[in-house]
Amino acid sequence: MIVGSQFISGELSMADIDIDAVRVRAAADDTESLSQQTMKRLRHSLDTSDEVYGAHYGNGWESPVHLKVCAEKWEEHMVSLARRMGELSRKLRESADGYDRADAEAESRLRSGLNDLGRA
Repeated sequence: MIVGSQFISGELSMADIDIDAVRVRAAADDTESLSQQTMKRLRHSLDTSDEVYGAHYGNGWESPVHLKVCAEKWEEHMVSLARRMGELSRKLRESADGYDRADAEAESRLRSGLNDLGRA
């Protein structure tokens, strides 16, 4: 993704950084795929907790209620993480698009400047 950067005196030299937008988009695709796979797996990952709750609720035990609450909190947390992965994917794509736009604008300005010099 970042190609050609180097450390000089413990600092990153910014003059030699080259962003490969294709690879950034590939990372976005991978992240989105992982997010979608995680969401699919979460749909039924805690079904057995629901079965335990249903089978033991009302028998005088407190643990089924606590198990259900814990399972719901865990599922909320995991869904939140999967959504954040999806957001990361979107932001990676936006970054790649921004780099492409900046490169296209720089190329356009350079060509315009060269054309102006040729006419002088």
